[in-house]
Amino acid sequence: MRNVSRFAAAASVAAATVLWLSTSAYADAVVGNGYAEGGFIGYGDKIWVEHYEGRTSSVEWYTDYGRSGTCSVSLPAVSKTCNYDMREDGEITLWICTTGPGIGSDECSVAVTDRINS
Repeated sequence: MRNVSRFAAAASVAAATVLWLSTSAYADAVVGNGYAEGGFIGYGDKIWVEHYEGRTSSVEWYTDYGRSGTCSVSLPAVSKTCNYDMREDGEITLWICTTGPGIGSDECSVAVTDRINS
C-alpha cells in the first residue's frame, strides 16, 4: 500500500512539473526556418532561439515604436534566451535566419507580427 501512495505522489509531482514547464515555455509568437526555431514570450519580454544544426542562428526583431535587436546562438551552444524591456503596448515583428556550411546565403523564415502584452 505504501508503494501505491509513493507512486501516486510521484505521478502528481511529475504532472505538476510538466504543466509548469509547458506553461512557462509558452511563446506568443514562433518562427522557424527548418534549421532553427525562435520566438517572443510576452511575459518577461524574452526572445529565444534554438538551432538543430551546426550553424549560427539569429532571431531578428523590431517594434512599431522604433526598437530593434538580434538574439543569436552559435556553437557550442544550441539555445539562448535574451531579455529585453519592452513597452507594454505595441507590436513586435520577428523572423529567424540561419547561416553556415552548406547553406550558401542566409536561410530566413517569413516574418511574424504579434502584440506586445505581458
